[in-house]
Amino acid sequence: MIETHPLLAELADIIETDTAPAMGIAPGWWLVLLLALLAAALVVWLATKRRQQVLRQRGLLAARTEMQKLVASESVEAAAINQLLKRLIRHYAPNSPLLSCSVSDWQQFLQQQDTTVAWPDLNALLYQPKPDAADAKHFADCAKRWLDQQSLPQLQQLAQQHLAQHHLAQQKPGGADV
Repeated sequence: MIETHPLLAELADIIETDTAPAMGIAPGWWLVLLLALLAAALVVWLATKRRQQVLRQRGLLAARTEMQKLVASESVEAAAINQLLKRLIRHYAPNSPLLSCSVSDWQQFLQQQDTTVAWPDLNALLYQPKPDAADAKHFADCAKRWLDQQSLPQLQQLAQQHLAQHHLAQQKPGGADV
């Protein structure tokens, strides 16, 4: 007969543990995955910023294109050019006082922007039945030159600066708005 050791009855079967870690993949791969997600988020963020920039520039680019068409036409309409310039201001500063200012204030604003050349009299161009063609052409050239010199940050700053000046002019000496 075979002798059995008394402790042999107390032995339990060997149970193997799972060979896969609890996280499923190695920690290094988690780092690679995190970096890939961060890179994808950065690409999406940069694409969104670029799209916003293009959308902001759309108004300026459209105005330049329309100005090319207006200047190229045989009969230059000063009213159409004036409306184009005001639409551009409205695009970048919808609450700008320039949109409702008098013709003389508007002309003074334009003259301040480009002091190298004298702008023609807008009252005569906009409100005479038959404005002078040479003055209309000169106005178109001045407007095109002003428009070509503008950049997006300049237009936004210009409109906001004029808006701030308008608000300061409306304030009472006590500091309260009118």
